[in-house]
Amino acid sequence: MLGRDTLWRQGDVMTDGDAWKLDLVKSPDSENRVVVISHDCDLPNEAEEFVEVIVGEIASSSDPKFVNARNPRRLHLLFSADADQSVCLDLRFSGRMLVEKRKFSKFRMGDPSFKLADNQKRALKQWLAARYGRPAFPNAFENRLRKSIGKRTVEKKIEKILEPESLNLVGLFFDLGGGRNGELADGNPYLLSISVVYDAIEGGSTARKAAEKVAKDLIDLFHSVYGTPETSNEIALEKCHAVADTSITLADLRKVDQWRLEYISLNEAPAGDFVPAGRIG
Repeated sequence: MLGRDTLWRQGDVMTDGDAWKLDLVKSPDSENRVVVISHDCDLPNEAEEFVEVIVGEIASSSDPKFVNARNPRRLHLLFSADADQSVCLDLRFSGRMLVEKRKFSKFRMGDPSFKLADNQKRALKQWLAARYGRPAFPNAFENRLRKSIGKRTVEKKIEKILEPESLNLVGLFFDLGGGRNGELADGNPYLLSISVVYDAIEGGSTARKAAEKVAKDLIDLFHSVYGTPETSNEIALEKCHAVADTSITLADLRKVDQWRLEYISLNEAPAGDFVPAGRIG
């Protein structure tokens, strides 16, 4: 069994030969790589009988849609390899497998040529957590977001608004107030406030302008589809504004839910100019 002195860590890549010996890949020189995704604390824990891994495939390049935990089902993870090269692994949630710890413990460590930077390991952790931590909005609210306008739903129109600005955004945070956990009847509108959170440190004024544009476009979309807050009987968008990610409090986060789209990055917990606690929505 793995002991407290094990060298294995979450994000380590198994050597081709070791992965093949465990029947995780079809050959020792395949285009697949096996990444350990069990938590560091679970690896030596005697109560854990299995090590969880995920079988990925080497990709020619990373796709912006799949980096930084943007997609809950697929992740492009960048590893530093030998000779100052980087390798992108395409991980899909369906590629998870369990390996008996007694078998896994025969192998001392992962492939040292695959190194995972801190920001990439953080992306892996966030991707794994997001799979089960995504908020579930009321079905009635989700159905109203799927209202068709021409050939596209409102949801798809939101995607088109977000896509060109996604690199500057942390996410959309929805505040449904009292309707957060309720299935409202037809004719009873959800009262919605949206915070378009941007990366204030890395993105600066460019990110702020991008978020402000997104906020304006969302207001135009919701008001054109559902009407103004005074007239809407489906979704009444009361507020939508751009906010920085540098001062969100725990009290703020308890009031809102991140609305997940595959174009929006799941960055670190947002932490200038965010609406103070008690004033979101």
